[in-house]
Amino acid sequence: MINTHPLLQHLSPLLATRARRRMTVVASTSLLFGLFSSGVEAVMPLWATHDLGLTAAQWAQLRSLRFAGVFVGVIALGALSDRFGQRLLGALTMLAAAAALFAFRLNVPGLIWWLMPIYGALVSTAFVNLNTLTQMISYRRQGVANSVYRSIMAGASIVAPAAATWFGAAWGGYPRLFAVCAGLLVASAIILLRYPGEEVPPSLGSLRAELARLGNGYFTAVRHRPLMFFINLSMIWGNVLAGVGAFFAIYYTVHFAQSDEAYGRLASLAGALSLLATIAAALVLDRLSLRKMHGVLGMVTGVCSLVMGISSRLPVVAGCFILFTVLANVLVGPSSMWVSRAAGEGTQTAAFSVHKVLAALYVAVTMLALGWLERLIGMRLIFLYGGILGVISAMFFFLLPEPPKLEARPVKQWEGERPREPRS
Repeated sequence: MINTHPLLQHLSPLLATRARRRMTVVASTSLLFGLFSSGVEAVMPLWATHDLGLTAAQWAQLRSLRFAGVFVGVIALGALSDRFGQRLLGALTMLAAAAALFAFRLNVPGLIWWLMPIYGALVSTAFVNLNTLTQMISYRRQGVANSVYRSIMAGASIVAPAAATWFGAAWGGYPRLFAVCAGLLVASAIILLRYPGEEVPPSLGSLRAELARLGNGYFTAVRHRPLMFFINLSMIWGNVLAGVGAFFAIYYTVHFAQSDEAYGRLASLAGALSLLATIAAALVLDRLSLRKMHGVLGMVTGVCSLVMGISSRLPVVAGCFILFTVLANVLVGPSSMWVSRAAGEGTQTAAFSVHKVLAALYVAVTMLALGWLERLIGMRLIFLYGGILGVISAMFFFLLPEPPKLEARPVKQWEGERPREPRS
């Protein structure tokens, strides 16, 4: 029996094709996953220092363990995607991450140090698989699919920090919030399993052959000198400024005696402005020099960190944090474009794999160093010296050659379609 309810008749065209059903699944999953991710990321440093009683240095060490897990997860769990497919592995890692997040609320002494690297590996793998499924929605509408996906994630980053800190204040801590976020992850996994028609890759061959294939891909990218110059320079620039991301929530709530809710509202405001700035940048990005954009915005971002280390005025520090967050988010897209252009047509997958592995390795080492420096010089001087190094390292972007734009690929002719005459 066909349901003739007017609402279902109106919605049915939205699910009429496989691409639209895929987009519906990805959009729904992204909304729940984005709320979980942005909410937990905003409150985790506050939870570690306020609820668990860790010092800022111990929080940096804990964050280092998380990214060590990301480093291992990108290599090990990424290979499992080749055998079982992104849909299944994405859902399984979401469920496992939910279990780890639920265990956080138990507050068992010492447990967090064992769970954090596992949690980091699981969340990063879930995110990578969700991103990969987004690329598969429709190769003819890949740009639209990515825009919808990233807009939903950005929208979640506007709502989640303020909501998470509000609930934490209302509940007298964050354990109950983690249980709610674990529920969001479970719901995300259930929805992701509804992704239709995934093209599951063929099973892995022999272990030796697969390791050789993986090694050849990495070796090809590593030998690409212009690509590696940019990746390492961008990592150096980002990691000398990593103290802001690691410590600002603690600095804002402790040094300025602001509430967790006040920090949540500030982070949500920064997220909203980041979304607007990213949309505005997308309108002109193809016409701008990536070299000059990275140099100018990288230097301004460094100045923001420098001012946060100098000034003791709350409005100035809050304003610099907002501008720092906006500019850092705006540069995410151009950085991916630079990697893509520098790699060329033949080494895209290897280039991005190397980028992800190095990013996790850099952050893991940096967090260990920041934990030591925080005890030695404090958070404020970390912002100051990091800002100075950020300005200096950003200047080197001007010395790199502009990556060449990729040649436009010809439009695929479908069977029976008349070839188009070339324009004169």
